[in-house]
Amino acid sequence: MLAAGCSSGQSGNSNYSQLWQLARQSLTASMGKARVTREQAAAIPYASMGVTQEGANEFLLVLGTDSGGERLWTSAAKVVIVTRDGRIVRTLGLDHDLSGVTARGGTAPPPAQAIQAPFATTRLEDFPELGMYGVIVSCNTRAAGRQTIKILGQAIATMRVDESCRSRKPEWAFTDNFWVDLDNGQVWRSRQHVHPKAGFIETEIFRPPG
Repeated sequence: MLAAGCSSGQSGNSNYSQLWQLARQSLTASMGKARVTREQAAAIPYASMGVTQEGANEFLLVLGTDSGGERLWTSAAKVVIVTRDGRIVRTLGLDHDLSGVTARGGTAPPPAQAIQAPFATTRLEDFPELGMYGVIVSCNTRAAGRQTIKILGQAIATMRVDESCRSRKPEWAFTDNFWVDLDNGQVWRSRQHVHPKAGFIETEIFRPPG
């Protein structure tokens, strides 16, 4: 299942009622700090992703749109996460949301680029809850070594990429981790920090976009 691509939801609007029913079943079944199972993920005929907040219940999101390199993932739990090259750049419906990320000096390199050489970036982040916009976040990204991970029981050879970031106002320091496919640069799993008042978010791709 992990090797097979899938089209995004925009081409299957007529199937959305079935999709949401399946997603709700997956969400309900995942209560109690359990993980989404292979059977639950396989029941969703669209590109999908599992999300966990600080190791709590895992819930399932499906790809709604894929436009200009930004992928919008949504769920029956009314959570929306937007990613770009595996990085979370916007959220809606979490306890503490990130409303936007803009790379300074152009588009930020994907985590996969760190496999070739370390790099530094600066980005601007918006946190409406804090009344703070354009927060300067400076990051250094590097490859940390090869690791084989398992998603839904399937082993995947990856390179772990670490991205250490810091902002001065608010005072905030964290390290994000990305597990990148060695062949195509796909971020299969990540652990990311998206808000100064929140902990980490873990993502893992169940069915990649095709």
